[in-house]
Amino acid sequence: MKHFPLLLALALTGGNALAARPDQPLPVPHSITVQLPVSTQGFAPGPGAELAGKCLICHSAEMVTTQPRLTEAQWKAEINKMRNVYGAPIADDEVDRLTAYMTALNAAQPAN
Repeated sequence: MKHFPLLLALALTGGNALAARPDQPLPVPHSITVQLPVSTQGFAPGPGAELAGKCLICHSAEMVTTQPRLTEAQWKAEINKMRNVYGAPIADDEVDRLTAYMTALNAAQPAN
């Protein structure tokens, strides 16, 4: 059984374990660069707009405001998903105000 770690390494790396040596760096996975267009649109003023600014960390205002109409419950679920899954910096006590703002903002948009 003293060859088990080597056999496991070979199995897990598709045989490439022998190609890697401690004095050589491992190959870097291929990466790409994505350039997104610059957005200058902000959120409309209103109660909760300052909280919506936190959404701009990951999204453009235009991306948020062109979403299909969502109910208040759906917006709350989206906001909580952004918090819990993606780490959006929205505090527990900000969720209801942001939900109300997004619901009102979204309702004011033309139907998609």
